[in-house]
Amino acid sequence: GSAGRCEQAVISDQDHGIIYEEESEVAVLYFSVFGKMLVSALDYIGYPQCEGDVMSSNPMWCRSKRDWESQLKKWMNEDTWKSLRYLLIFYDARVVVGDTKSVQSLKHIMYQTILEQPTVLARLFENTRHTVKGIGLFNQFLTIPSGPFTGYIDLKSTAIFPYVNSIRLLAIIEKIELTSTLARMEALCLHETYKNTMDSHHSNFKKLMHYRLLHDDSNSYEAGHYLNIKRLNKLEKLELKHILNDVEKLQRFTGIIVQGAIKNER
Repeated sequence: GSAGRCEQAVISDQDHGIIYEEESEVAVLYFSVFGKMLVSALDYIGYPQCEGDVMSSNPMWCRSKRDWESQLKKWMNEDTWKSLRYLLIFYDARVVVGDTKSVQSLKHIMYQTILEQPTVLARLFENTRHTVKGIGLFNQFLTIPSGPFTGYIDLKSTAIFPYVNSIRLLAIIEKIELTSTLARMEALCLHETYKNTMDSHHSNFKKLMHYRLLHDDSNSYEAGHYLNIKRLNKLEKLELKHILNDVEKLQRFTGIIVQGAIKNER
């Protein structure tokens, strides 16, 4: 999640898992209990539980290394939105405690599977390209029409997620194991293919993080996803529109890279 990418908002929910080496009933029981205690402790100090249940208390996210290998292969072969979502969440995993080699070796399974089945990239791109538009036909902000965030823009869905998803997919293609979006962009810039394109997107994403933190006076996890357009001055509005329009350019560029990667691996 966002913590794996070092991109948390002021208030962040829980997203975590456990990989353990030993395969035994004792290990399963121990880490099952530990995972539940971890979730409870984080919830107690102010980190709300993940609504999608991506937490160590869920057996799906608390497994032995061998079970994780089987799970990743299963997700790669299942043609469902949920499986692809889980796969992408895992790719953002960052080791907090323990040996980083465990996560690295599991990510290499993804690379190998893509090498053998390049159509997986097409499925990942289809999942990535589904976004919420932030700018209308007449270059107007498409704000929330009703509810507690009327007049706000969903910054997470219209801008932050499209950037995160596109850059993650490019990182998978180039086997970049850095987890933050900005670090992935910087690594992509080292490749001639991306150098000219990434500079402006790197700047855009930094500005998005700035807007989210500068104007976040929320007291809940959900509220931190929205931006009150009325609080922006004229220059900020123009800048945000420019960034939202660039989202589509990045997605088109990502699509071209994905198609090229599929052809090359075939």
